Amino acid sequence: MAVPKLSLELAPGSRLGTLAISEMIGSDLFDSIIVVVREQDGLLWIPEPSRRSNGEAEAEIRIVPCAEASRGMSFSLREGLKEALALQPDAVMIVLADQPFITSRLLSSLIASYKNEPDSDFVACAGRSNAMPPVLFSPSMFSALSGLEGDAGARKLLASPAYRGVLVEVASETMFTDVDTPFDLQEARRHWSETKGKGGHSDESDDFGGNEPNMQAIR
Repeated sequence: MAVPKLSLELAPGSRLGTLAISEMIGSDLFDSIIVVVREQDGLLWIPEPSRRSNGEAEAEIRIVPCAEASRGMSFSLREGLKEALALQPDAVMIVLADQPFITSRLLSSLIASYKNEPDSDFVACAGRSNAMPPVLFSPSMFSALSGLEGDAGARKLLASPAYRGVLVEVASETMFTDVDTPFDLQEARRHWSETKGKGGHSDESDDFGGNEPNMQAIR
């Protein structure tokens, strides 16, 4: 899109980029959240720091400008990973800020699946024919992620037979909605109006069709 999309609103007061990151920072799942942004980003979509309902401070947010973000997703991934590795993480999760319909329950299910399958290299969402973000990566993939090039992001790693992954099925591919075009934005606004715009957040039990997530190991 020709405009900074993450600051665009799906509804008054609900910016595109704010929704996914709010699900992350409002949960108790993450110690630190690293947000990789383009230089000159006005950061209007970054939520103000607050506290959780139990009074604890939310996860630390680290803003990392990436001068080469326009050259491809791999540049942003490498920049964020470099910041993350300095924290010596047990794992990292990549969440796209232009996926407005992900939920903290979905993110929690990825982490739970990794704990159940600690020898897996990654845990991702199951799309129609391939692994989809958000994706949790174990330390076994940090080196490969650091070597990514171009605009394919981590897709080629997820498809590689060299790595063992676990896919978590979700009930609706609306969870994977990302906004890259004006039409995408129009559709996201329509969906928001039909679901979350009518009386708050939709029921998170719908993430998995009302059931617990179905996990399947691949490779």
